[in-house]
Amino acid sequence: MRFLIFFLLFLTSSCVTEEKNNFLFKKIKSSHSGINFINNLSYTEELNPYTYRNFYNGGGVGIGDINNDSLPDIFFTGNLVSNKLYLNKGNFTFQDISQSAGITSDNVWSTGVSMVDINHDGYLDIYVCKSGPPSENNNRHNELFINNGDLTFTEMSKQYGLDNNGLSTHAAFFDYDQDGDLDCYLLNNTIRSVGIGFDLRKDQRNIPNKSGGNKLYRNENNFFVDVSEESGIYTSAIGFGLGVTIGDVNMDDWPDIYVSNDFFEKDYLYINNQDGSFKESLEDYMTELSMGSMGADMSDINNDGNSEIFVTEMLPIRHDRIMSKTVYDSWDKYQFSLDQGYYHQFSRNVLQLNNGNGSFSDISRIAGVDATDWSWGALIFDMDKDGLKDIFVANGIYKDLLDQDYVNFMANPSIISNMIKTEKNVITKLIDMIPSEPIPNFAFKNLGDLSFDDVSNAYGFSEPTFSNGSAYGDLDNDGDLDLVLNNVNMNSFVYENLSEKFNPENNFLSFTLEGEGKNSKAIGSKVILHHNNKIYYQELNPMRGFQSSVDYRLFFGLDTLSSIDTIKIIWPNQNESLLTNVNTNQNIYINQITSNKKIEEKSHLTKKVLFNEVVDDYGIDFIHKENDFVDFDRQRLLFTMSSNETPCLCKGYINLDSLEDFFVGNSKGYSSAIYIQKPNGKFDKIEKPFEPNKDSEDTDCVIFDANNDGINDIYITSGGNEFNEFSTDLFDRLYFGDGKGDFIKSEQTFPLEMPFQSTSTVSYSDFDNDGDYDLFVGGRLESNIYGLPSSSFLFLNNGDGIFLNKSDSIAPSFKFLGMVTDSKWVDLDNDNDDDLIVVGEWMPIKVFINVGDSLVDKSIEYGFDKTNGWNHAIEISDFNNDGFNDIIIGNYGLNSRLKASEKYPLTMLVNDFDNNGNVEQILGMYRNESLYPIVQLKDLWMQIPSLKKKYLKFENYKNEKLFDLFEEDVLTSSLKLYTYKLNTSLWINNKGINFSEINLPFQSQFSPVYAIISDDINLDGNKDIIMGGNQYRIKPEIGIHDASYVSTYLGDGKGNFKYLDNKKSGIFIRGQLRDIIKIKRKKEENFIFALNNDSLKILKLNQ
Repeated sequence: MRFLIFFLLFLTSSCVTEEKNNFLFKKIKSSHSGINFINNLSYTEELNPYTYRNFYNGGGVGIGDINNDSLPDIFFTGNLVSNKLYLNKGNFTFQDISQSAGITSDNVWSTGVSMVDINHDGYLDIYVCKSGPPSENNNRHNELFINNGDLTFTEMSKQYGLDNNGLSTHAAFFDYDQDGDLDCYLLNNTIRSVGIGFDLRKDQRNIPNKSGGNKLYRNENNFFVDVSEESGIYTSAIGFGLGVTIGDVNMDDWPDIYVSNDFFEKDYLYINNQDGSFKESLEDYMTELSMGSMGADMSDINNDGNSEIFVTEMLPIRHDRIMSKTVYDSWDKYQFSLDQGYYHQFSRNVLQLNNGNGSFSDISRIAGVDATDWSWGALIFDMDKDGLKDIFVANGIYKDLLDQDYVNFMANPSIISNMIKTEKNVITKLIDMIPSEPIPNFAFKNLGDLSFDDVSNAYGFSEPTFSNGSAYGDLDNDGDLDLVLNNVNMNSFVYENLSEKFNPENNFLSFTLEGEGKNSKAIGSKVILHHNNKIYYQELNPMRGFQSSVDYRLFFGLDTLSSIDTIKIIWPNQNESLLTNVNTNQNIYINQITSNKKIEEKSHLTKKVLFNEVVDDYGIDFIHKENDFVDFDRQRLLFTMSSNETPCLCKGYINLDSLEDFFVGNSKGYSSAIYIQKPNGKFDKIEKPFEPNKDSEDTDCVIFDANNDGINDIYITSGGNEFNEFSTDLFDRLYFGDGKGDFIKSEQTFPLEMPFQSTSTVSYSDFDNDGDYDLFVGGRLESNIYGLPSSSFLFLNNGDGIFLNKSDSIAPSFKFLGMVTDSKWVDLDNDNDDDLIVVGEWMPIKVFINVGDSLVDKSIEYGFDKTNGWNHAIEISDFNNDGFNDIIIGNYGLNSRLKASEKYPLTMLVNDFDNNGNVEQILGMYRNESLYPIVQLKDLWMQIPSLKKKYLKFENYKNEKLFDLFEEDVLTSSLKLYTYKLNTSLWINNKGINFSEINLPFQSQFSPVYAIISDDINLDGNKDIIMGGNQYRIKPEIGIHDASYVSTYLGDGKGNFKYLDNKKSGIFIRGQLRDIIKIKRKKEENFIFALNNDSLKILKLNQ
């Protein structure tokens, strides 16, 4: 096979200014570059943010080589100013050829720009989207400038069927049907205003909007035909799209479409059906989205050959702007939206990690890229040539339209009415009152472990801006990617990338692809580099970010690699080209004409996954149903509910046949059940003994012989947050078994203390070595008073199943121990008696050492000082094979807006702050070494009305410290709780002396962990881990946690663990996991997973 490979001579850029530059990116002065484009926006009474909602959305940037001289040129779109085209003359100098080229657009509002060779003559044409108010101007429609090959263009949109006249944002050209020519997805908005009350109705997205809406155009011999409806594309009035991104999401070599929608409508993910149609499948792939999605990009951030998706929103990073410029949905509004068919959408950026199995996990918060203020352009590219793609975000809004003091002012009808009656130019005066603050753009360096470091200042982006569209390209052909930004009411920015100066050891490859037929630039091609088991992957889809187009050359930073083993190019028709042993630091030109038919890889023996889902349910038909209770109705300042922590599981031998049976607990209003295993592997369900107590919420259980009759019994804890302190539904229950599957409830009451409290965990051991089992029962909550520590209990068994509370004498520290969630008896010091481990929320890991006649708190001595977390699960095993038991603690995780450390703990004040008989909880978090309340001011006003006098405006509240909210006497009387750790952790037992914390793989921190089980699942003699959780009942301002699909970690027997992805483990479970048990069924090892508000999932271990 012959390949046409041409090596370009890369010019070393000369110093263009005398200024010293210590940043990776240097802003080129306009006096040198000749680029003086300014997107000036001045509002009037007739045209302003009130008459045109997208007034400050700004313009785009197009980078492309219009004259084929290997120097990328730049196109800027203007709103109230004309578009500009700058010809690259080399050495960062440009010539304005807008007038001579014939691309000007006076008096017409332009938005997105797409650089594309539409007539396949080898020259890039320019497609410009138009928006703004309707007008009679001849060029109000979208324009297609056909490149004449002589630096002039002819407008021909009508001849091509692309003269759409509406509110267009951007267009993406791609060959969706693989017929060899380029089709078009046009992102349109509707003319109608956004009216929440009207629009938040069911099925609005299914109603076509003939006058607007998005369009899919099929190219039929250079004329574009609208095939939207027949192709499965939504064209409704509620699709306020701001970004369209093309890429192969499911890796079937067919292009898919991601549309980011502003306002209340969810984003769209159109999966290509390979027959000319698409299926909108976002909810099948993703669980959490941005609320007001704006720009987006798609690229592979972790070098696994799958593309991630990054979407920008408007969440500020600064505390003062969060408190004064940000609006969140209430819980009720969020639930109403879900009921009406909308989705889990939250005010933050999202970074969707592609799991490679048809699912994504939003890791924006743990990655550190969730908050970049009012963000537009999103670009993923390798800024420093280290082989890892970084993230750039262009942001800023010229007027802070969501400033809460201004919004409140506008909500006063008397003031507005009086202005209208007495003043002229009222609208412009009102807009004058809106605050305006430029914000620096963001650059995030990829650290290689799915996390990013904010290097905005270090990379040269400290200047406050109002940036919108952005694009990258190698403007000086020196082997790194430069950056161009379109700003509102500011000079546009051109940044030179100085990687060759700051990272001279880092190498690169770039690719210029020439397609065949009607796709001359080979849009949709894939380039895959393989070297020493590393993968570098990109797709050629230049229209990306926000209203912009990037350089057509695909650029790969390669760190210090001097050569690449294998390069595969997959062309749009799925033909392939192959290169081997390629030296770096060159641009490779390759023509599709040299490609061959796709080489079908020989199928190898498929590696057996560890688990398979059981298709036959064996008669296990249990479905957990969460009762409809909202904790926030009683405790308005909480962010997370405590009423959805079930179901629970426990196993044992119920009917003396040596076949394992199990119990599963249900929520309030629904009966729990026992499943009795039969010799054929099926199960019989027994509910009758538990139906009289179905109004209790069963939070934990143990199956054990309570009364020493040789027959197993069941103890069930009763919890939840739904009950008042005098409800007998909070009583725990002990059921004595008859060995035949029937049970009699004990008459004893557990625990009998007034007021009654919620319990969460029970564990048994023969603490006093008298031949019977004793019980530890953990107190979870004081009813309706979250934060107050509950008491826990040690019940000693008299041998006949009568239990006596001996906590005061044996373990006095159990009194007000905390909000306990889990417990385990285990011998930690190898002295042949069981010690006790207890965890909970806002409390440290507690270790109680058995000294014979008492349990002594040795937590600090064992290394657990300041381990306060939001822990929910314990797993015990010898993970390093040294003969001592180690501990895994399932915590809240790090994929959250909430952050905590030993130096900067999360802090909660608990008190009846306004003396009205209701206890409130006010959560505080450190930012820049100051502790601020994170509760929104409107919520404070509602719950503690007296504070409205003190904080009449958001301006007064936005910088207020937590301990300045109340007078000293109130603070003194307040309970103060601290959380120092949120990470799920492994604690290695140092020979019974103390414990050392070991980090678990990054994926273990994606979501709160509620269930853990250890077992040697790969039969290598070492203990492995399966864990999961998730939590949906969280206020929108924090956002749900749904990034985990139950994860597997393989142990090496030395205390180290390696993440095993879902494809290899065979475990892929959606939902809120609450418990796991392993049960032997016939000769099979089955694992049962209990999910909140879902059926049980059963997986078989392949042995």
